[in-house]
Amino acid sequence: MTLRRNRFSAALPLVTLFALSAGAIALGADSSKPALYTAAQATAGAKLFDSKCAACHGERLEGGVGPALSGATLGTLAKNTKLTVGDLFSFLSLQMPLNEPATLKKDEYVDIMAYILKFNGYPSGAKALTYAGATTSKVRISPSSGK
Repeated sequence: MTLRRNRFSAALPLVTLFALSAGAIALGADSSKPALYTAAQATAGAKLFDSKCAACHGERLEGGVGPALSGATLGTLAKNTKLTVGDLFSFLSLQMPLNEPATLKKDEYVDIMAYILKFNGYPSGAKALTYAGATTSKVRISPSSGK
């Protein structure tokens, strides 16, 4: 009996790790991408994106009048320019919305960036994204495939 308990005890962490990994894959999380924002920021950002950005960038960030903020088009741009979160956020916070640049509050820009990151497969975490952190982030933009 002792032998079985030890085998079970040794196997439990592996089973737990497998279950967690499967859950992350099912949710579209990419373990190679860092958690840069909180879930609450992304939720707030989704609402702001819908009201301030979707008319030009599409409801699914697929682009339209404005460029795509997800998918293959963004992937090509990101790869060719070595686009970072800081680069994208700086442009977003200084140049958007197109006809009223830099008119949103700093935390609104941060929340929109959190939503863009979530949509592109970056996981949420416990630490909130800040304006300064977003502006200086060297994390490379890497859209999720299939979005």
